Amino acid sequence: MATIGPQVKRRRTGSADSDAVVDRRRTTMRAQIEKAASLLFFEHGFEATSIRMIVVACGVTPAAFYNHFPTKEELLYGIVADGHEKVGQAMKAALAGSDNPIEQLRAIVGAYVRFHTERRIEALVANSEYSALPEPRLSEIRRTRVALRGMFEAVIRRGLEEGAFELPSVEMGLEVRSAAVAIGDMCLRVAEWYRPDGQLDGAIVERVYATYALRLVGADRSARHRR
Repeated sequence: MATIGPQVKRRRTGSADSDAVVDRRRTTMRAQIEKAASLLFFEHGFEATSIRMIVVACGVTPAAFYNHFPTKEELLYGIVADGHEKVGQAMKAALAGSDNPIEQLRAIVGAYVRFHTERRIEALVANSEYSALPEPRLSEIRRTRVALRGMFEAVIRRGLEEGAFELPSVEMGLEVRSAAVAIGDMCLRVAEWYRPDGQLDGAIVERVYATYALRLVGADRSARHRR
């Protein structure tokens, strides 16, 4: 009886270690499939990309693919949802650095642009292919996109309330929403033309687009009026 306890403890420890190794392998394999699929979706589009193309590209068997993703649509959802979650986290972290709406808009635009320069392929797939998702996944992603736009809207609205921003009147009172849409669309298009080995450094693009965004919401006009 005296030897049973230590033996059981060793077996349990070994089992936990084995489970951790399996989990790491599963995570690595899943990431490998998502990476290969993202590039194929970018190059050929979601509809034209077959599961066979994906498994050949990442060197796994069809059985291994289905062990991680029951359908091609669920694979797309994983890529799209992960991309939206990452950019949302980056935007929230950027907002936490200041209470000043001018600094917040500069920071949130910088974070949004950074995602689209550092994770170009993932961003392009997330923005262009999400509409291929079936329900209820499609509605979920659409709500997430509205929530991301809502972060821009909240900063712009507070900047207007504090007199830091100045927007032209828009029919139906959609000044804040239209400004947020314009800024978001402007920033996400960065992924279409930016190249890591190009003439512009990513940090420069972030600063320039933050300046564009501040001018769009009239931060410079508001400052002149306060003088």
